[in-house]
Amino acid sequence: MKRPREYMLLTLLTVAQAAAQVELTDRSRAATNVFSDVLSYATSDSGKSRIDVYVQVPYDEVRFVRSDDGFVATYDVAVIILTPEQEQVWNRVQTIEVRVKDFAQTVSNRQSSLKQMSFDVVPGKYDVRIEVRDPETRKSTTSRRKVSVPDFGATPLTISDVMLVSRLTTNGEKRSIVPNISGNIGENSEGFFIFYELYARAELEPVRFIATVVDAKGDSVMGVDRAETPTSSLHQVFMKFPESKLAVGTYTINVRASAVATKDGTSAATSRTFSVRWSDIPFSVTEIDKAIEQMRYIARENDIEHIRQGTTLEDRRMRFLAYWLKRDPDPQTQRNELMEEYYQRVEYTNRTFGHYLEGWRTDRGMVYIRFGAPENVERHPFETNSRPYEVWRYYNLNYEFVFVDDTGFGDYRLRYPSTDLFGRDRPDN
Repeated sequence: MKRPREYMLLTLLTVAQAAAQVELTDRSRAATNVFSDVLSYATSDSGKSRIDVYVQVPYDEVRFVRSDDGFVATYDVAVIILTPEQEQVWNRVQTIEVRVKDFAQTVSNRQSSLKQMSFDVVPGKYDVRIEVRDPETRKSTTSRRKVSVPDFGATPLTISDVMLVSRLTTNGEKRSIVPNISGNIGENSEGFFIFYELYARAELEPVRFIATVVDAKGDSVMGVDRAETPTSSLHQVFMKFPESKLAVGTYTINVRASAVATKDGTSAATSRTFSVRWSDIPFSVTEIDKAIEQMRYIARENDIEHIRQGTTLEDRRMRFLAYWLKRDPDPQTQRNELMEEYYQRVEYTNRTFGHYLEGWRTDRGMVYIRFGAPENVERHPFETNSRPYEVWRYYNLNYEFVFVDDTGFGDYRLRYPSTDLFGRDRPDN
């Protein structure tokens, strides 16, 4: 291991991904740019509600092949809806075809295909599983959502789920909306819209609508408060939040509708989360300072210190991007594949290996981030006269790692090899 650390890591990222493609695809693609959203609405079918499933697939996530008039790609969207008892309610697969004229479009992560699928269900709790499969590459991404579908006719006033709006156009009385599936309204927002439906069993006029945005600490950061008179039992509501620069992070929109004229407190409420993320940094990165610390498995200490010394958040962000730009394996594309892969691994370790430490700080997290998914894992949780241990093997790299849980609480520590992996002391946990 005498090669320069960064060159070695780039090599290992490439080799490990190729060698363990199935495992990486199945286990650490949560940071993929394929997005989905699941929203509930009322339906005209008595005793039923509607689940709308939206799937957004950027063009660079599927493989295009040349056709007579340009390029064509096909992918499958599979939606399975299960009850909490795992009884299947719906299982639907649709094949989507996308045609473009220019090759540049085929590798764009800023152009995408959007698909909506609707399902009528009995009100209740469901597990919605969404899989996107590309038959050309055999790559698939899977997401799961637990949803609670209300009975929208059970009370005098109810509200559907809230949709974030990516684009709103009007033509006379007609409005067309394009939903924001990623849940990211972007940085330096010039304002954004939300959409939802109000269902009223009787004439209630006017109705007061209050929508409040709160940050992760529960503090209110902006809001909209207005009254409208519903035109029918189904009233569509568009609300715009004015221009405001929200810090990067996760937020919640709380919506409440109250009948002004009634004295019985007739009201309804709903909520949803959204995020503000940087467009040029992987979606999983929510804090630049933490992302800088997480570079310890790829960057030299002096490089990390240089980025840390940025006097402002924006300065540190630009230094962070400059570091990764120099190591972009394919600068001709809009994506930095090395940076994306690295932080996908960070995110996976946080989901999988965390306990009282964040997963990326653990020994298993360190090895996973550094070398990717092992080609073979031996787990020995209940050996006689032995503490729980795991053996990870990377055959193509001729590496083997042994982790032992001395405490019995899932705190697996690297026991073999005993020598330093990267020519420097392992960071203290």
